[in-house]
Amino acid sequence: MAISPEFQKRFQELVAETNEKTKTATAQKLGISYALFTKAYNYGILLKPQILARIADRFEVSLDYLLGLSDNCEWERPSRTTSFHERFAALLASKELTAYELSKRTHINKSNISQWKKFDYVPVLDDLLILADFFDVSLDYLLGRTDNPRR
Repeated sequence: MAISPEFQKRFQELVAETNEKTKTATAQKLGISYALFTKAYNYGILLKPQILARIADRFEVSLDYLLGLSDNCEWERPSRTTSFHERFAALLASKELTAYELSKRTHINKSNISQWKKFDYVPVLDDLLILADFFDVSLDYLLGRTDNPRR
């Protein structure tokens, strides 16, 4: 399990700004279990990207902000919902890369990339961070949370 003190600090700050009286109520408001809430709040354990996106949605902040990668919390909702898979395919096409070439250039296992495409999996956070850096886009853009590719 990956741990991030930056994420933990940011998460605790955002939770403190809510008007919820208990952590259980905050977890419910965020749409996550109390166990996941505790892991993030007390230990800074990084949750699955889909859960992090849900938390960022509820707090209305960017993923980069939530993870402590940026001090800019602002983000714009997309005009239409776009999946990771659509964005990933478009980014690959824009660079005229195959999955194999991407694997060689990023050192992400090519079987992982195949699973994303074949089974509609969303990559683990480490791979998402590598992809965002490689394509020079924000995590929010990569996951379809915004139409703005800028970080």
